[in-house]
Amino acid sequence: MRKIDDTILYLSPYFWPEDIGSAPYCTELACFLSSRGCRVSTVAFRPHYPNTDSFTEWEDGQRDQEYLDGISIERVAVTARGSGGFKERLRNDFRYLRYLLFGAIRGRYTANSIIAYVPSVLTLYGAKVVKIRSGARIVAVVHDIESGLAASLGIAKSRIMIRLMQAVERWGLNFADEVIVLTLGMKEELEAIGCKRPITVLSIWGKVFNDVPIAPEKRPILMYSGNFGKKQNLDQLLPILERLACGNLPVDVVMRGDGSERDRIEAEMASRGISNVTFLPLAPSEYFLESLQSANIHLVPQALNVANYALPSKLFSIMSAGRPFVCIAEPDSPLDRIARESGAGICAPSSDSNLAFEMISDLLADPKRQREMGLNGRRYIENNMNRDDILGKYEALALGGDRTRTAAADAQR
Repeated sequence: MRKIDDTILYLSPYFWPEDIGSAPYCTELACFLSSRGCRVSTVAFRPHYPNTDSFTEWEDGQRDQEYLDGISIERVAVTARGSGGFKERLRNDFRYLRYLLFGAIRGRYTANSIIAYVPSVLTLYGAKVVKIRSGARIVAVVHDIESGLAASLGIAKSRIMIRLMQAVERWGLNFADEVIVLTLGMKEELEAIGCKRPITVLSIWGKVFNDVPIAPEKRPILMYSGNFGKKQNLDQLLPILERLACGNLPVDVVMRGDGSERDRIEAEMASRGISNVTFLPLAPSEYFLESLQSANIHLVPQALNVANYALPSKLFSIMSAGRPFVCIAEPDSPLDRIARESGAGICAPSSDSNLAFEMISDLLADPKRQREMGLNGRRYIENNMNRDDILGKYEALALGGDRTRTAAADAQR
């Protein structure tokens, strides 16, 4: 194996042991770079997403300095999500930035390359100070476009606030030497707000798991698994699930996860008399695959007008597990395109709950089609989202210069 004498400062607010959202992908790339011979130092929040219940070992700072697979991790204190909404999240982001700035000014960070994840865009301001002192290369990896989400979800309620957020993003992204996004739509949005740096579209990667066919004799399960937040707009599932319950269709609904919207959604389902639904916490990471494969069909809802600002990573885990999905999203959105290109899912617009109900009902009644779509998803992951190829491309972009050509050549072998 080629060894790289390189030091990477890895600015990933969301990191191991969190196992939802961006954290598993941030962690896997860091571990890959470490296995390739890079010296990786990570600055992350104390784990808290979607809540702190599973992370009591970290909450008082007992593990603010630790290691994972050779990666040095520093933890930043954080307030639990949901306790103060957008303002509390912003305070957390500034707390993270302040930690980085103090460390950079004191010369604690030395690196050849800096990988900075968005959210939060403030990581790029800390990265800039480190770059001034060390000359390090900055690679921004954008998982969410925060100004677009804030505008679409009504978090930012004035044009002045949205423009201020866009200005902060524009300045921060233009500090970077390279910018990586997940979809073409995200690239176009960043260019529209004034990002002038080279932007590369790199998909999230996947790895297929052992094939576990759906047992045709068991009562079918329809599952939502993930964060209960505004980006998902779980309200759009309510009329669909209400009709499934009232129609006495033979299906159990499982809602797994947590987040700021869970209590409200659970209360709303109870008030509507949706009796065939069970709410569960997220499955522990060691049982995550088993949880996904326990369902016949997965629901992947997305709030209106957020398609170009975020991509639900759970989608690729579902496909890797060999299960079909029904997404509630805008026509021709990334979710809709992936559903059509892969043959692993179907998409209904959020404005047409009748169509979504019919799609789900038809698919529930057709185990053979469920099986075919699940296999289509596995094939799509194998053919288009090869883990080693994509991680090799991340490595090449992170290292830059002559190392880029070497790493890119290695990735092709």
